[in-house]
Amino acid sequence: MRKLVIFELPFRGRDEFLPLAGHPTMDVSWVKPHEYRGGADVIILPGSGRTMSDLVYLRENGGDRLIREHLAGGGTVIGICGGYQMLGERLYDPFLKQGSQAELPGIGLLPIQTTFGPQMMQAKTKARLLMSCESTHENGGEVEGVEIRSGYSQINPAVEPGAFLPLTCIIERDFQEPVPQPEAIPVADGSLVDWKPGQEKQDGLVSKDRKVWGTYIHLIFHNPAFRRAFFATMP
Repeated sequence: MRKLVIFELPFRGRDEFLPLAGHPTMDVSWVKPHEYRGGADVIILPGSGRTMSDLVYLRENGGDRLIREHLAGGGTVIGICGGYQMLGERLYDPFLKQGSQAELPGIGLLPIQTTFGPQMMQAKTKARLLMSCESTHENGGEVEGVEIRSGYSQINPAVEPGAFLPLTCIIERDFQEPVPQPEAIPVADGSLVDWKPGQEKQDGLVSKDRKVWGTYIHLIFHNPAFRRAFFATMP
């Protein structure tokens, strides 16, 4: 039985992980970071209504250190939306909508920089998996879910080629609110960031060894194709 631990953060939802909690081969629990005692196969960083505040909470409670120790011991980590952003290198919140700080370093496990803009993007999203299920040689498959975010993440251009792979290719987005208009946003270091959530052609990243995953797509664990691909390399 696989043991999955979802880090309990102050601003988060639970419903999207119900398919895991109800699975007969999964031992799923919500654990506050400072109460985690190890032993998980997978740590999940869930979505967040206030990513910057939750990142501060995670760090103050040793969550970033525990994630690194978990990976060093052979575990896997995945971030969903806000969790994906936290796994990146740096986060900018110039409008202070995600907390009280305009800039924070991320955990540094994925080569992305995230900027939070003035407007939310909400869409029902359909995408094609670019990660195959190696054990069955199944090629990708489609996934559906929801994106609700004001964050826009850019990949560090200096990342080593092939070290990280895109998780999905977007097929379509059914926007539930008007699409945010792209704009150049000044951030804490004085640079301008091209902010354009909803314009991405691909979503998410996976490390080459499949130990670090991230995606903006909520409900992705509801998709059997994703679950097969995600668990394919685990014992």
